[in-house]
Amino acid sequence: MTTRTNRRATTRAAAIAASAVLATTGLLATGDMAAARTTDGNAAATLSSGESLSPGDRLGTGDAHLVMQGDGDLVLYTAGGDGAGPQPRWRSGTTGEGNRAVMRADGNLVVTAKDGGVLWESRTGGADCLHLPVTRLTVRPDGDMSILTMPNSEAPYVIRLWSAGLGLQFPCGSAAR
Repeated sequence: MTTRTNRRATTRAAAIAASAVLATTGLLATGDMAAARTTDGNAAATLSSGESLSPGDRLGTGDAHLVMQGDGDLVLYTAGGDGAGPQPRWRSGTTGEGNRAVMRADGNLVVTAKDGGVLWESRTGGADCLHLPVTRLTVRPDGDMSILTMPNSEAPYVIRLWSAGLGLQFPCGSAAR
């Protein structure tokens, strides 16, 4: 084994340990058992309509994990460059207020407060989007997080409505929602 290979193995082990610490921190902060929904390293992890993430829950695949943190922020973590540990790639900005992330039946991803009020939303749902009935949030191994939909037609394709990197991409209705 070369020094370079040895360093990569050590860095990879450190990244795995850091992921475990992040997950444990979420558990300790909430006092609840966290639901970890992960897939193998090649498939996208999915949050379907009606599903939610509570504090400490995570949705992930490969080196990418979406975590509803105990502090109320919904954060997408991906592996850093050169094998560095998990780095935040996107966040909802709801620290101190968020309580749950919900993929609503209308296709809108929301982070809610304890009273159910919406603190952050993807703006991908509502009456203007009823022609897009199958909507889901996906986290891919490469760190792409998107809300995808399949039109109510016979065409076998999906449309990206929102992504962590680009935001709202295919507005269904008014931008003033």
